[in-house]
Amino acid sequence: MIKLERIGHVYLSVADQEVSKRFYRDVLGFAVAEEDPQHGGVFMTLGDNFHTLDIGQTPNPEEDRHPEEAGRPDRGRIGLGHLAFQVGSYAALRDAYIHLQAHGVPLKVALNHVNQRSLYFADPDGNTLEIYFEVPYALELFANGRGDTDETLPLSKPGEPLPDWLLEDWPSPELKARIERIARRKRESIVA
Repeated sequence: MIKLERIGHVYLSVADQEVSKRFYRDVLGFAVAEEDPQHGGVFMTLGDNFHTLDIGQTPNPEEDRHPEEAGRPDRGRIGLGHLAFQVGSYAALRDAYIHLQAHGVPLKVALNHVNQRSLYFADPDGNTLEIYFEVPYALELFANGRGDTDETLPLSKPGEPLPDWLLEDWPSPELKARIERIARRKRESIVA
């Protein structure tokens, strides 16, 4: 049996490699590990391995800059639906929201997925991206599934106050208590 550890990296073919490199580096915080056009393009990292995201120039960049000719990503088609990036705290999700707005990145939607809250937006080529915060021990908390009762969360426009959901203490006190019980059991099993 194959025992995969994690997804190593994703390769995106892009209409304008320089524009995409600036977006992923300057807006999302990736670092460029290497630029090697003969072996694929730009290899970018979030710092935990050599490359997390590879971007490469399409063979016909002039044609691909026109969405009607290039066939932009579409969730209703076969292929990549979106890329998701996890942050380590609810405060980091709030910071991401503020950062995206400050950089003029339009948000498509924000969703409460029960065990996580997510922001959805697009890169320069129209690929849907997600930044999310997932509650600790989500797999144990939702061993039978989340029920996926997604709730659309309101968005604010740049310059407007943040929506209330970004200012609240989340997750709820009840869910925090469940998380703490799981954490305590794990700590006790390590000591035992």
